[in-house]
Amino acid sequence: MVLLTCCRRDYEPYSQFIGPLQVHLTYGVMGSEHPYTSPLHLTMVNNTEQFTYHFGSDLWGNVEMNGLTPGLYTMNVSGKLTAEEVALVQPESGGKEASLAGFTAGITLRLDGDNSLNAPELFLVAANPIIFKELYYAGSKTPSGGSYRNDNFYSVFNNSDEPVDISDLYIGMCENFGGLGETGPLWPGEETGNYRNAYLKNIWKVTKGDAPVYMAPGQTIVIATMAAPHNQDAAYNPASPVDLSIADYEAYIPDPENTYPNFDTPDMELTFWPDYAYLWRSGVFGQGMVLIRASREEVAAFETVTLPETFQDPSENEEYWLCKKVPYKFISDAVDVIQNPTVTNTKRFAPSIDAGFASVGEIYTGKSVKRKRLSSSGREILQDTNNSTEDFEINGHPLSE
Repeated sequence: MVLLTCCRRDYEPYSQFIGPLQVHLTYGVMGSEHPYTSPLHLTMVNNTEQFTYHFGSDLWGNVEMNGLTPGLYTMNVSGKLTAEEVALVQPESGGKEASLAGFTAGITLRLDGDNSLNAPELFLVAANPIIFKELYYAGSKTPSGGSYRNDNFYSVFNNSDEPVDISDLYIGMCENFGGLGETGPLWPGEETGNYRNAYLKNIWKVTKGDAPVYMAPGQTIVIATMAAPHNQDAAYNPASPVDLSIADYEAYIPDPENTYPNFDTPDMELTFWPDYAYLWRSGVFGQGMVLIRASREEVAAFETVTLPETFQDPSENEEYWLCKKVPYKFISDAVDVIQNPTVTNTKRFAPSIDAGFASVGEIYTGKSVKRKRLSSSGREILQDTNNSTEDFEINGHPLSE
């Protein structure tokens, strides 16, 4: 008996790999007339097999990919431009350092056939001071194994070096109609994968009134569905990971028939939710979330639209299908939260506001998605490349620092 050994990847014979692929990443004159100062990062996610592959470009934006297995892929690109590079591409911008992002879904790679790739369109990401820090949406289990989702929360962070007035800050939840894993509606006047507006089923003004309210650099505020001591009181869920009595704001519905307690936490101001429930909860499978910076007059001018009829359920009343159409220019931050990394067809936002997505991939597990930390020495700085796939990670201990 002769034992033969060879060098190959574990549990995947070479015959399962497709041939080498190349893609050229350019942004304006960068990658064509001028080299990048730093390589770009490209991630290929095989949604069929749940493999993730990481590649780096050369300084001209060329990426060569080897060792990919067949399947349905999502491509994410992220990178940085120096102030000088930004000035080359956009002389009128003032030349501040910025991030690049790009996203393409629905890429099919086969063992046999033409597997050439088109480079995604890259976007220059404006640095927004007020961003999402953590999103806890998938709920938790009770001690008896039941399901609990009254402990949803969203934390918001000032990622800048200056105090920011948040009296014009709104938080909104994207429409979430359609079946599990089903692509959302194509709204009239929009192009699939390249929307110019967000369609929101509800919007809250974070602070009541119009008096200035400032967030300090590096400050976090927590917005709770219900500002209850969830894991401290048997009346709620002792197995929840969070005590939201520490929240800064609460989504309380001011309705005489609302029997849920109104805690001492300051209430947000309900701006739009035509067919409201008594608790403001996102779907446990994920729902796109946005932060809006706009005046009251600008918010009042947002168009109210009706969900396309093919996605309507005749058993619901007409108000249930109403949404606000919010132009992207008013969105300070967006996180496209989807069910799991295999259903990128359920993304709602265009790459211009989120070139990726975030997901805990499970329900009722007490986990959140949390933005990665770039620096913790001195003031905390969080990663914001406009690509939630790169910027967020799963957090098993929500509200932990």
